[in-house]
Amino acid sequence: MMPAIPPENILNRVLLVLRYPPVERVHELIMLMERCSLRELQEIFPHIVHHMFGVNGNPLGWGLRTTTPESGINVYKILEQFFGMCGTWMIVCHRLLAEQSKFDIDISLLPGKMVTMLQTGQSPLFYTDLLNIDPQTHQLVSLSLNSFDFYMVHFVLHGLQPLHSIDPVAMQIHNTRSKTVYLLLVSEYLNNFLPLFPDARIEPSYLGAQGIKAPQPLPTQSLQPLRQPRYIKIPSSYRNGNSSGGGSGGPGGGNISPQSMSASVTAARNYAWRSESVLHFFSDIWLRYDVETEHHLPGSDWVRAVRTLVKQIHFFASAAQADHGSLCSLRKLSLIIVKGRIYAFLSGLIDRWPLDSSLLVVLELWLSYIQPWRYTMATLNSRVSGHSFKPAITSAYDAFIMDNLIVYTHIFMQLLPHFGRLDYTVYRNCLMLNRLAITFGDPDLVDRLLRFERLHSGNSYGFESPLRQTHLLNKSPPQSAQWSSMPKLFSDIMRMEMENFLFVISMARNQVLREVSRLRMEILEKQRLEGFLKNFLHRMWHEPSQDETLLADVSRVPEVLRQCIDYLCRSFHVDQANLSMHETLPEECISPPSISANNRSFFNTSDSLMDTSRLNPRQMSLNASNLTAAIDPALLPIQTGEITYLVRQLHTISNAINQKYKIQLQSCYERQDFLGSLTRQLLLAPMIEQWFDKRDGNTDIWERTVTARVSLRPLASLSVLSVVACFMVMAFVFLGSALKGLGILVALFIGYILLMALCWP
Repeated sequence: MMPAIPPENILNRVLLVLRYPPVERVHELIMLMERCSLRELQEIFPHIVHHMFGVNGNPLGWGLRTTTPESGINVYKILEQFFGMCGTWMIVCHRLLAEQSKFDIDISLLPGKMVTMLQTGQSPLFYTDLLNIDPQTHQLVSLSLNSFDFYMVHFVLHGLQPLHSIDPVAMQIHNTRSKTVYLLLVSEYLNNFLPLFPDARIEPSYLGAQGIKAPQPLPTQSLQPLRQPRYIKIPSSYRNGNSSGGGSGGPGGGNISPQSMSASVTAARNYAWRSESVLHFFSDIWLRYDVETEHHLPGSDWVRAVRTLVKQIHFFASAAQADHGSLCSLRKLSLIIVKGRIYAFLSGLIDRWPLDSSLLVVLELWLSYIQPWRYTMATLNSRVSGHSFKPAITSAYDAFIMDNLIVYTHIFMQLLPHFGRLDYTVYRNCLMLNRLAITFGDPDLVDRLLRFERLHSGNSYGFESPLRQTHLLNKSPPQSAQWSSMPKLFSDIMRMEMENFLFVISMARNQVLREVSRLRMEILEKQRLEGFLKNFLHRMWHEPSQDETLLADVSRVPEVLRQCIDYLCRSFHVDQANLSMHETLPEECISPPSISANNRSFFNTSDSLMDTSRLNPRQMSLNASNLTAAIDPALLPIQTGEITYLVRQLHTISNAINQKYKIQLQSCYERQDFLGSLTRQLLLAPMIEQWFDKRDGNTDIWERTVTARVSLRPLASLSVLSVVACFMVMAFVFLGSALKGLGILVALFIGYILLMALCWP
């Protein structure tokens, strides 16, 4: 056994280890914590947690939200193992439960809405034994948590940090939807503590009686609520028929004294209290985050984490009827806990989210919540088996749809103006609309929404309180109308709005069809001018051109938009004949004659383009979608069809040649004789590089003139190397020497270059 560290040195040693690089830090901490006693662990535990999540320090912490497999697979795996359910850190958290150690967390770290909930006495009874009241001011100052809850609260709070606004790596993750360690741990924790299967075992499973969440005595000076406390009333449809509720039967389970519990209830409490904590902390902290009042928007990776929470709660609640154990009551309460908070959360998120392709993460979050039939045992089994399975919307979901009717209808009406302003020449935006159209194109869902909307009284949306309901119903929606006067989703007014929206989509589809036709004509004309031989060799030696890649993407748009129009016309009873009539009308999205499609660029300084008063919103959208930087082809990011090592080495060689013979190469390129024509076949043409510089917070245009230059980068292409290998193998088989094949290929290349120099001087 390793010798123990002197008590006076343990904290200093830990603070020193926390400065190490990630791999060494984790390795040293594991050895330190194995040698520590429980009292020493209790001393160093809060310092380690604060350092992990950047409390009062670097908000990046240990980089859980910035570490991906692409950024470092070794660090990624080490952090995953250390924080995993069976990892060292989770074992340490449960070791400290034996001492019933308590750690305080200041309420200033919590979201404002959650603090208000706790201070006004509106919190569930789950928090009763966690509140610390200042005896002098009678105000709530902190929460007193055991080691597991202390770590879990900090873990959940870490997701709220807007890291993408301060760190370039986090911004890249925000834009590319990479899989981080944090997202992996969110999924692992929720899958473990909110399991789908009733017979699932919650890890760590070796806990004995020390695992029970010890209740705290109520404070002598109780918190005086500003209004009457609210208690959750469980509908009869959610009650367990033969059970009066186990230890986890509701938010108040943590307030029951162990001395008054029966043996069976004590065992159930021992098993389920962690699930209760995870459900409350994730739901209360994340869904009470006030997006509307915060300065920075949260990152898209956090929205994806909230979607993981919503999906897992659907899975967790779907097994309520099959579970007769200690988690049964908590399963039935889980959706009730979420229901009262999800509408305000989604509404605020949609109001502030930018109109770009990242809107997809918000859309997916909403669609996941309103489709609980997608997250059941049957659908999960179908995915595992690989069978195509479309879950049916049965009468079992009628209560959920009716209770959440406002989340279906009003959120849809709130999103509609946003979708009307998207640029549908971008394929990803079309996919977003397609997701929305497929969901609301389901006749079973539309039939239920229509029926429940007619029956709904309009005043029982399941909000947290009457005051909150009044506040939200009087909130100004995007179209400056009050919720109380907003039309129903299937009213005549909304049908006209939908017809206008589909008119915009049909116009966008017509524009894309013309763009596809124009691109095809340009590519065919270019191929005709270049001739058969050059086109054949170009396809063999080079990747598809930028125009060909653009055509492949844009060609998919019209069919996707047509499907969206079909779905929405059928659901909202819009006559497609009215939309087809609009195709012959003049379209306002046609650019002025002086602005050609090829010149629509931010770098174009023509007066007709820069005078934005002469452009309608659709024209400005087209201009914005065509803002592109002009970059040297030799400096483009390494492609999948290239060998990274060769690209870098050949770039170094090319740079050396260009720097030494820069003047000679440019003079040869400008010659008008045969040598100049031959040089123009071998060198990259001069150009002016143009790019955007946003380092100081402003968007500045930078330019750099690039002369004629050598680029050996094509030699690193897998297609070129495969052709060389084929010639060498064939020469070795038929001529007895691989070098002869290489010589033949070089001769063919030289002949091709000479022929091109003669034909295109």
